[in-house]
Amino acid sequence: MENKKVKMNKSRYTLRSTVAIIAAFSFVFLLAGGAYAASTIGTNMSTTGTFLQTVGSATAARFQNAAGTTTVLAVDTTNTRVGVGAAPSTTFEVQGTASASYFFTLNTLQVAGVAATVTYSRFGTGTTGYTADLDASNDLLVTGALEVDGNAFFDGKVGIGGATNTKFEVQGTASASYFLTGNTIQVGGFASVAYNRFGTTATTNGLAATNDVLINGILEVDGKTFLDATASVTTGFEVVGYASAKDSFVTRSLVIGNNVASSNTAYSAEFGGGGGTATVSLLFGSSSVSSKGTCLQMKNMDGEWVYLRIKGELGTVSSMSLVINRNRCL
Repeated sequence: MENKKVKMNKSRYTLRSTVAIIAAFSFVFLLAGGAYAASTIGTNMSTTGTFLQTVGSATAARFQNAAGTTTVLAVDTTNTRVGVGAAPSTTFEVQGTASASYFFTLNTLQVAGVAATVTYSRFGTGTTGYTADLDASNDLLVTGALEVDGNAFFDGKVGIGGATNTKFEVQGTASASYFLTGNTIQVGGFASVAYNRFGTTATTNGLAATNDVLINGILEVDGKTFLDATASVTTGFEVVGYASAKDSFVTRSLVIGNNVASSNTAYSAEFGGGGGTATVSLLFGSSSVSSKGTCLQMKNMDGEWVYLRIKGELGTVSSMSLVINRNRCL
């Protein structure tokens, strides 16, 4: 009877040992990838070797918070992607704020845009309107406003409002508190000349320096005008709008016409017009029919005023002695 109990105990021990061995082999088999089943491994796990996971899945590995409601890190082995904070839609994606001591990229930089990229770097989702210029990874498009609080250096051309043909060009209205240039000012055209110019027509009077100015159109001066050198007028010269004689005066000799003795200081006013009969004509009066009795006023040798007025076809002279000399009027 006692031997029978011993044999029964040995059989039970053998059965328990066999079950333990089978369970151990099954756990090793599961770790080796022989079967896919959900399992929980303790509170901590460490390995001194390499952790290898060969499963192909969009959620091959996920690290979540304690409640299992937020994914901290996700590994997509099917699409070769890694995401921090959410499932990734690109090779590496961070949902939230990321920081780095340095950032390097061998391609373009796309900021605040969709997943689609362009050949140039950009801040925003807009596309360039200058595809011939912005087409490389070192080109940059800023869709929104750009603020520069420090110095800005441009080694190439700068265009505002459109394509540029010069170093700096503004399409539209521009303003400045001061404008300084070491060369000439060209207004109304792109081709430049050695002198300043308003318009596009070239000079016909030998303007060649940076302090020369050519105006192709009309010039209006509402204030005073000072001419320190000779003034030349090729067509008519007209002065209008003076209320009294004191508003119009000549401080030095007045010379009108050609071939006059302007070198003689005895003349205060000279009129000439070349050779021929009646080449010099003077008009006193107005073309209006109501203009009558125009008077020429002069001073005699005693300092008294004398007058010359035309009546009919005859001239009336008051106390005037007129001496004619071939060289000058005495």
